[in-house]
Amino acid sequence: MKNKLTLIVSLLLSSLAFSQTYSPNFLDGTVMFKLKKNVRTVETMRESTTEVVKYESLQDYPQFARTFQKYDVTSLTRPSYYTNKDELQKIYRVKFNNYAQIDAFVKELAQQEDVEFAEKEPIYKIDFVPNDPQHTGTTKWYHTLVGSETAWNTSLGSNAIKLAIVDNAVACGHTDLTTFKQRDVADNDNDATPPTVYSSDQAWSHGTHCAGLATADINNGIGIASLGGNVELIGIKATPNSGTSNSVYYSYDGVQWACANGANIVSMSFGGPDESSAFQNLINNYPDVVFFAAAGNDGTTTVNYPGGYDNVICVGSVDGNDSRSSFSNYNGTTPFVDIASPGGYTSGGLMSTVYTAGGNNYAKMGGTSMATPFAAGLAGLMLSINPTLTPAQVESCLISTGVSISGNIGPRINAPAAVACVSATLTGDPLPQFSGSPTSIYVGQSVSFIDQSGDGGNAITTWQWSFPGGTPASHTGQTPPAITYSATGQYDVTLTITNSQSTQSLTKTQYVNVSLDPYGNWIEQATAFTQASRGIAHIDIVDANTVWALAYDGSGGSANVQQFTKTINGGTTWTPQNINVGNTGLGISMISAIDATTAWLAAYPNAAGQTGGIWKTVNGGSTWTRQSTATYNNANSFTNVVHFWDANNGFCQGDPISNEFELYTTTNGGTNWTLVPAANIPAPLSGEYGYVRDIEVVGDVVWFGTNKGRLYHSTNKGLNWSVYQTPETDMANAKYSFKDANNGILLSGGNVYKTTNAGANWTPITTTGSVFTSGLCWIEGTDIIFSTGGGGAIGSSYSQDGGVTWNIIDTEQHTYCEFLNPAVGWSGWFNESASSKGIWKWNSLVSLLTADFEATPLNVCVGQEVQFTDLTTGGTPVSYSWNFFGGTADDNTIANPKVTYATAGTYDVELTVSDGSLPSTKTIVGYINVADAAPATPNFIAGDMTPCNGATEVYSTNSITGVSYMWTLPGDWTGTSNTGSISATVGTSGTISVMAMNACGMSANLDSTVSVTCTVGINDLANSTVAIYPNPAKDMLTLTLDNSLIKNNYRVVDMLGKTVISDKIHGTVQTVNIENLSQGMYYLMIEGIENPYKFVKE
Repeated sequence: MKNKLTLIVSLLLSSLAFSQTYSPNFLDGTVMFKLKKNVRTVETMRESTTEVVKYESLQDYPQFARTFQKYDVTSLTRPSYYTNKDELQKIYRVKFNNYAQIDAFVKELAQQEDVEFAEKEPIYKIDFVPNDPQHTGTTKWYHTLVGSETAWNTSLGSNAIKLAIVDNAVACGHTDLTTFKQRDVADNDNDATPPTVYSSDQAWSHGTHCAGLATADINNGIGIASLGGNVELIGIKATPNSGTSNSVYYSYDGVQWACANGANIVSMSFGGPDESSAFQNLINNYPDVVFFAAAGNDGTTTVNYPGGYDNVICVGSVDGNDSRSSFSNYNGTTPFVDIASPGGYTSGGLMSTVYTAGGNNYAKMGGTSMATPFAAGLAGLMLSINPTLTPAQVESCLISTGVSISGNIGPRINAPAAVACVSATLTGDPLPQFSGSPTSIYVGQSVSFIDQSGDGGNAITTWQWSFPGGTPASHTGQTPPAITYSATGQYDVTLTITNSQSTQSLTKTQYVNVSLDPYGNWIEQATAFTQASRGIAHIDIVDANTVWALAYDGSGGSANVQQFTKTINGGTTWTPQNINVGNTGLGISMISAIDATTAWLAAYPNAAGQTGGIWKTVNGGSTWTRQSTATYNNANSFTNVVHFWDANNGFCQGDPISNEFELYTTTNGGTNWTLVPAANIPAPLSGEYGYVRDIEVVGDVVWFGTNKGRLYHSTNKGLNWSVYQTPETDMANAKYSFKDANNGILLSGGNVYKTTNAGANWTPITTTGSVFTSGLCWIEGTDIIFSTGGGGAIGSSYSQDGGVTWNIIDTEQHTYCEFLNPAVGWSGWFNESASSKGIWKWNSLVSLLTADFEATPLNVCVGQEVQFTDLTTGGTPVSYSWNFFGGTADDNTIANPKVTYATAGTYDVELTVSDGSLPSTKTIVGYINVADAAPATPNFIAGDMTPCNGATEVYSTNSITGVSYMWTLPGDWTGTSNTGSISATVGTSGTISVMAMNACGMSANLDSTVSVTCTVGINDLANSTVAIYPNPAKDMLTLTLDNSLIKNNYRVVDMLGKTVISDKIHGTVQTVNIENLSQGMYYLMIEGIENPYKFVKE
């Protein structure tokens, strides 16, 4: 029913002209609202890692469709989405054209069941009055009043502390300012400079003036000195160039960006009477940041926001005589002003930086706008002394040490006393602190650590570092060497420091995250769409070369895109095409393809009166034809998914009609679709529906999820179904993927679960490393899982152990991901132009395959067929290359070829496989034995021919490779063998026979008579013509023979029938050198004597 995927929106937006015409106090055509529940939606292209705004598609919020249409809504964003803070991700900003109906729009939104609050977005005014040139006098009265010089004797501030000025604009390039970061949230760029110099419009220098009071460099020989001293500036421009200089239009966005980009302190010199729940939520979600805001310049007790929000220090203004400035707001029935700070026009105001062409001018201004950054500068000085202070501790010191004055604006800040208050928290103990960079590394890489400790007033004398898991594992001294980590994991780091008073330690738990170096990387490919910011919503991989990828509008403009792009050469080139289904209003859910020309798509209605369904193409997407037997023509029909296993078998699923999911199956390519009977699928719960593109397929097994957190499951291509409850309450907020028919993984609410029974039960698992939630793919048949992120956390990671350990790949933006095997996969992205970006392809740098194979039979006759079977593990090969070295195959490039051999011999076999990356090869030497005729009759049987009854004897014949043997023993003997030797238990006398066999046939029998006696001695023969001694023998064997045997041949044969020694008999005494023989039993065979003689070599 809805698009559940977190698809990402392009931020490559043009800067539009700004015009504020309808209301001076609220942004025209802008409403902020908050949902009660966080939802994950399509992702949109993120411009940079510092961007926090997410652009939404209106189509993802059907519950608001009528309201949005009624008020002519043009855009929907989540201004704090990429903070990854759950409460802030629930806040939305909607833009619309019917300005005059804003109050009605707010009321109607607020009445929606899912909405926590809805409100107009206030425009805050800057709180100052430009300096009158006639005013003269000393320029340092405000420093003198609060005792800045005395405070500086304790600390000049630290550049480790970052103070953000959120204002209309800030000239961060001023020579007296040191800037850490800057951002223009109004015009969407990284230049916070005002559009107009001070002499043309003084108000445009308001933010620059505030920046100087808080952070102007001290002791640099130019200009002024800020109370914050060496504290560094973050400058935020929140007013568009085309706006008016006395207003801050995008204060929420400015404060949000500052907090997300390292601000310790945020100073807000603007305000108004209108409260914003969204702004209060924003403040609450950054409890470690110290917020200051101006009380306002109306001279009333009216609460001024953001100063009136909880957790904000509100600052009123005093003149040089410690009296409340006449313009400063003050406390009445509802107290909101916390402290007072110099901001009046004594001596013409406060001297500070302004924007000029030369970047080095100064002027005087006054107002609570000036009082606020001056007080914020003091907070910077305080945090420089003790950076561990909480905002509440800072406020407590400012109030408790302030000078009591009249005027109902709280105590006036006292810099030396405030600094002393902080110093008192130190108690002389050292304050350990450190940082490391980078803290996310790969195995074998190193981290550099920097000591940032405070001495607490007593010099640090020793530093002791501990790096468990690192090399070196410890270091004594302030600056350790680079620490190398050789194993995956998350590692603590401890720094222990000592001064004259005590020893203190700081441990940062799981501070260093070490991942496996990825076995590949992502490479950019251009999807070739001419329209920029086309995102990839779905990817269907046919094979390593053919891939179809569905597009969507990633610009945030919510356009309904009917386009796909396709490659037939592995992504070297992509060709985009428009999809024509006869109605440009239909949404395209997904494409399921079986080759480069044939595919099906699921289309769903975006408005009443539209009819979705299933369309098929047979010409590569040039034309599409609706398959009407999958009707989907009920007013409530909503097509979610389609999948085809081959040219004939397919399945599609839509939301319930009359309390029954609208499911169809086909066995003829969709020519006829058959409605799955209601009895075959559990009934939906009340209000239950599915999601577009929410489908998982492994073999014949199919799953789809619903808005009730349930997972439907079929094992027979969608014909029969079961349903299981997952740990999630709504699968819109989950991702799941399966390795096989039973084992799967589920990501839900930051938790990871696994199932071993197809989803019937889920068990939480403890993981290490980053898991992303935009795309999830468990590569079938392996333990490798990829996760990708494009909304919230951005990047990609992979696991090689089934989801327990996750290793970072990159921090780029990704959408959907899909893999064919560990080496072939793609991840969605966004294009910048027809020739730039759009999709990522996985570039595997190693092969995870292990080539293996088997053959049957291994012994064949010439011309007989051998069947080879691929047994490769570690993934799915995409190519095969066999080498049979003399054999002829029906196809050398398939997994399981058949081979014949034309010539007898022994043959090697080699297989090389590839998964699209590096190859894997296996070779077996002498694997196939080929004969061209039946074997010859064996030429002897060796063994004891006069054995004892009950003895165990071994008999052998000449053994030949590729030949098996059939032995026949006397009837009461036992023993079997098909090799060239047999071990037998002796019975009575009889005949031993042996026959040789191969694939071509069998030989005649060779018989040998055995007489069972019990002769004494190892020779076991009562043959007086030959004597052998010693027996057993070690080096030399001596034979005594009859004269009749002289000049006859003899040979020594091993147990396998192999001749190892041969010679002639030269006399009646013959010596045989057996020194080089291996230990074991041998037979001496003498020409003219039928039976061989047995001896043992020691």
